[in-house]
Order: sequence, then structure tokens, then C-alpha cells
Amino acid sequence: MRKIVLIIFFLCTPIKAFCNEPIVIVDIDFLLKNSKKGISIQKEINLESEKNLKFFEKEEKSLKEKEKNISTKKNILSQNDFVKEVENFRKEVAAYNSEKSKKVQELNSIKTKKIGDLLKEINSILIDYSKKNNISTTLDKKYVIMTKKDNDITEKILEILDN
Repeated sequence: MRKIVLIIFFLCTPIKAFCNEPIVIVDIDFLLKNSKKGISIQKEINLESEKNLKFFEKEEKSLKEKEKNISTKKNILSQNDFVKEVENFRKEVAAYNSEKSKKVQELNSIKTKKIGDLLKEINSILIDYSKKNNISTTLDKKYVIMTKKDNDITEKILEILDN
């Protein structure tokens, strides 16, 4: 019984860690969205996305018109000719879907690569900053519940990244 009371006492007693080296936090999402390079990447991806969207809308409109045209020819064409028209249309739709999928994958690949490169740059800045300022640990802000405002070095890293 005594051992249980002692164990509970030690578990409930607040433990304060003493550390000579500071622990800081950085908001990586903020850096990705608000740095000059991050904004540039976002603009580039948005422009390419809008360009693809316009192309896809144009192609879909064209395919819908072809579908209507084929359906109006149903009573005019022979059964074999109609089947050929429908088969050709299906091939066009499959080619369109394939091209659309390919463009979406290319855009995602470009986005992933550019964001990855930016993250590598942020990481190297954080390493240099940590060495210069004798920082032992850097955490992403989204994984921290509470800390002092003084521990947040996001603005300092943003300045370094933008220069």
C-alpha cells in the first residue's frame, strides 16, 4: 500500500525540466504560404491549374456537342454506322480522360517538387539558424499546444528566407 501511494505521489508531482539550450517553434505552413518563394509557387500552380481547367472545359463542351450530334443521327444512320460512331466517341472520351489524368498528375508532381525544394531550403535555414543561436530543438508550430511568444522564430526565418 505504501508503494502505491509513493508511486501516485511521484506521478502527480509536477516535474520541471531544466534545459540550458532553448527550444523554439516555427510555423512551416505560414512560411510556405507567406514567403516570397511560397507565394510564387502558389501563383505558378494556380495559373497552370486555371489553364488546364479552361482546356478541360473546352474539351468537355466539344465532347458534349459530339454526343448530341451522335444521338441525333441515331435514326438516320444504319445500325453499324451508329455503333462505329459511338465506339469512336468512346475512344475520344477515353483519350480525353487519359490526357486529363496525365495533366493533373503532372501538375501535382510539379507542385510536390517545388514545395519539396522550398522545404529543403527552409530546413537548411533552420539548421544554420540553430547552429548560430545554440538551439537544441526546433518544432513545427502545429505540433505545439502552448508556448511563449518569444519561442516562435517564424518571422525571423521568414526574413532570412525572403532575402
